[in-house]
Amino acid sequence: MEKRKILILEDEFSIAMDIEMRLQKMDYEVIGIAHSYNDALPFLLEEEPDICLLDINLNSEKSGIDLGKLILEKFNVPIIFITAYTDEKTFSEAAKANPMGFITKPFKDADLRNNIELAIKKFEVRRAENPEIKTEDNSIFVKDKGVFKKIELSEIKWLEAMDNYTVIHCEKGQFIVHAFLKDVLVKLGSKFMRIHRSHGVALDKITQVEDNLVYLGEEFVTVSQNYRSELMERMKII
Repeated sequence: MEKRKILILEDEFSIAMDIEMRLQKMDYEVIGIAHSYNDALPFLLEEEPDICLLDINLNSEKSGIDLGKLILEKFNVPIIFITAYTDEKTFSEAAKANPMGFITKPFKDADLRNNIELAIKKFEVRRAENPEIKTEDNSIFVKDKGVFKKIELSEIKWLEAMDNYTVIHCEKGQFIVHAFLKDVLVKLGSKFMRIHRSHGVALDKITQVEDNLVYLGEEFVTVSQNYRSELMERMKII
């Protein structure tokens, strides 16, 4: 089983190091420590964490709540707030980011681990109930103008992320679904993979790979350095 990938937002260095060491002892993978809102953005765009632990009060213009709201709107990743503040105003404002947990400092290891595992399980249940796309063995049903339309997986060439929507590019036309690219790829299965933060492809539709470009017939999309090695491993190269 792959380790859970966690992003930490904490502006106090010693506390961030303490949380990282605790998580590593629990066999989690810390993909980054951000000390501000802006520091966190590259990790969110490139690393795809499974969950984010966000300190609420930061010594900067934007707070952990601001980042939580951005994650809710753009990244579809579960979040847990960590804070020393327990007043009603802080809690009410934090609730607007729809967190999967709320941990009060100081906390025990068991509090941290239990909150993480419960948050991820709750988030997976919510994601599975996404009504925009349903799957069968060799096809999907996409909600289009209130009607579920069947698309054979063999017709799909590539996928494009547009904020919290995904464009499914098919042999004949395209469909837009209200779901994040990451979630659509999970439902499509192992014949598809992400090759860029904004692109996914059907592996059997790839006709050529040249430098950072992946060709699908006459069309091409970009493969980022983070995904190129995995793409090479999954292609049958002799």
